[in-house]
Amino acid sequence: MNDKKITSMIFKTLNYTNEIKKQSSSGGRRQLFKSLRHSLRIPASQPKKLEWFDEQSHLNLIWQPDTGTLKLDDYPKEQRETLLAKITDEAEAPTIVNDNRSELLELRSKLKNKVKNASKKETDEGSIIAFQNILNVKGVVDTEQLLSNLDQFEIKRKAQKLDTARKFLECHNEIERGPKALIRKNQAVIQEAFFKFPSKNEVSGISAEGRINLIKDFYQQVFSDYPIHFIVLHGDEDINLKDHSDHPHIFISTKSNKTGRYDLRETQIKKVNSYLKKHRPGTELIGETPDFLESQLLFGYLQDMFYAYTNNRLLKNTSFYAQKNEKTEGHMNTLRHINGEAKKPKSERAFNLYELVKLKKAEAENALRLAQEKTHEATHYVHKAQKYVKTQMTRADDAIERQRLAEKATAEEQEQAEAYRKKSQKYLQNIADKSIESARIQGEITSRLAELKLFKSNLGDLIAGIVDWFDELFKEKRQDIQDMYLERARIAYLKIQVNDRTERQEFIQEADREIDQHLKILDEHRNQLPELPKSSYIKGKIRPD
Repeated sequence: MNDKKITSMIFKTLNYTNEIKKQSSSGGRRQLFKSLRHSLRIPASQPKKLEWFDEQSHLNLIWQPDTGTLKLDDYPKEQRETLLAKITDEAEAPTIVNDNRSELLELRSKLKNKVKNASKKETDEGSIIAFQNILNVKGVVDTEQLLSNLDQFEIKRKAQKLDTARKFLECHNEIERGPKALIRKNQAVIQEAFFKFPSKNEVSGISAEGRINLIKDFYQQVFSDYPIHFIVLHGDEDINLKDHSDHPHIFISTKSNKTGRYDLRETQIKKVNSYLKKHRPGTELIGETPDFLESQLLFGYLQDMFYAYTNNRLLKNTSFYAQKNEKTEGHMNTLRHINGEAKKPKSERAFNLYELVKLKKAEAENALRLAQEKTHEATHYVHKAQKYVKTQMTRADDAIERQRLAEKATAEEQEQAEAYRKKSQKYLQNIADKSIESARIQGEITSRLAELKLFKSNLGDLIAGIVDWFDELFKEKRQDIQDMYLERARIAYLKIQVNDRTERQEFIQEADREIDQHLKILDEHRNQLPELPKSSYIKGKIRPD
């Protein structure tokens, strides 16, 4: 390896479900249909941008189990359409019909919520654990044992809670013993994968058939129970007309030939865990139902397996050695660290994004405090204006008094009094003008104060909506609640727009700065968590054009 040139490599997978809409971590039937048409070079319409070079189409290959490898140009369009239809039909996989099952599932969900609510009121650690063991059951369970474990603790309304727990467990066992659907909602039916070497690395000396065989042999050897629909090699996408970045796409069924179930993900978890036990002893294994972070780690370990397979097969007799770049490996280490931290109590965590959100929330509260200070400042100006008017009125009273005294003076002094009178009238007029101006200023300040109060309220709602959205994104991850908080922020922003009467739209600009500042966290952690939504997407939700 010391005399070999290090090259990076791209290996990605994408699961397609039998749903029409695209999900957060997978594609639906529409996305599958689009990808198949692109891969087979039969687009439904003229692509909006250049996707391949037609003059290089003769370099494209297709492999199928019954035909082997041949040129894609020699595979008639009608047969490609037939192949596409066959695969997309599988994306509408059947399920076992059981009318009673749906009712049982709904009942179990309701009973589980009741058990969960009952457990929230407990403070004793033992009873909490007993409740959690009931809530986390999988497969057919021993109802009496679980209830006995809970019964040993002193809890309020014990009989009622034990009865609810019993109903939940009995409903759960009835579901587990009954017929199950072949496929669950959001479960993958087709998996697509591809690999390529970046063109800039100029990995040469590898044939197109060699690239196809690598990904074919990997899936046939590691995931042998899952049939391959086809593999295409794209040789028409390199702008430099080189074969360095030619790459294959593989489409396989997630339905096992042995079990008859769509369980490729479960198999991949088992294979990855076997790989970790053998090659990375001590590494935390992937759980049966991985969460978001574990799913990212699962894919990263699949990458490691494919890298090793590539080095032992495709690159063994070449001058190249595939290795993850530092950025990718650093990202994996970060995921492992965060995943480990997530399993600890919050008080023991050294770092997590939730703490960052709390920090941003504190910054938001500071922004509100500054807005309140501005309100106090405006109030100060009102008091100052009132004091000014009072002073001017006092001066006016003094002038009137001087005029009265002058009128009582002698004839000689009357001339002087007349001068005082004229001066007093002029002064009074000036005071009147000043009073009008002061009243106008006071009215403007009062109006400004009302606008500031309204802006403070709307800005508070805007920031609260964003911060609460962050909380939901990293904690419960309930999409409907996230949408509700974003809608709250959007309405608050709309109110700021409607009520901003400043000449330069100062309130809108301030609101925009707050949005940008709080959503900057998404882009700051883009490298660590690429699945986070883009800040521009969330901004579009809050302040649509």
